[in-house]
Amino acid sequence: MIMLIPLSHDIYKMKKIFLIFIFIPVLCFAQNKKSLSHFWDIPWGTSIEQAEAIFKDRGFETVREGESLISQAKYEGEVASIVLLFNRINRFYSGNVVYSGTGTTAIPKYENYRKVLFRRYGMPDTSVEYFENPYKKGDGKEIEAISTENAFYFTEWHFKDDCLASVSILKNLEICLTFKNPVYADKI
Repeated sequence: MIMLIPLSHDIYKMKKIFLIFIFIPVLCFAQNKKSLSHFWDIPWGTSIEQAEAIFKDRGFETVREGESLISQAKYEGEVASIVLLFNRINRFYSGNVVYSGTGTTAIPKYENYRKVLFRRYGMPDTSVEYFENPYKKGDGKEIEAISTENAFYFTEWHFKDDCLASVSILKNLEICLTFKNPVYADKI
C-alpha cells in the first residue's frame, strides 16, 4: 500500500486556497450595505438643473414634469425609463428605473433584477411575495393577481445611511428599481 503524504509546501498552498475561499465572500459581504451615496453617479441633493446637465453630458434627452426628470436610457444593459424625483426645495432624493414587462416577462425580470441587486448589496432586509385569496403562489394566476392588486412582489435593502434600494413589480407589470435617500425626501 502506497501512502502519499503531502509536502509541507502543499499543505501551505491548500490552507492558503481555503482561506481565500472563506475570506473573499466574507469581505465582499462585509463591505456591502455601508452607504448609498448616489444613484447612477448622481449625488443625493443635486438640483434638477444639475441633473439635467449630467443627462445632457451623457447624451440623454430629458423631460421635466413638475418635481421629476424623466429620460430613456440603458440601465443594467436594458432600456428603461429613468425617473429622478426632487423634493420641494429642488434636491434629488429618489432614482427610479422602470422596465417594461408582460405576463410572461414580469416575474422573470423581477427575479433577474433582484439577483442583480443581491450581488451588488448582499442579502435583502425585506423580501415579500404576498397573495390575497383566492390567489396563491404557484396557482398559475400570479400575473392576474398582480394586475388586480391581489399580489405583490417586493424586495428591499436598507443601508446604514438610511438610504433604501428596492425592486418590485407594479400593477401594470412593469418592474421598478428604486434608490432613495429619505433624508432629502423629508425636506420641505
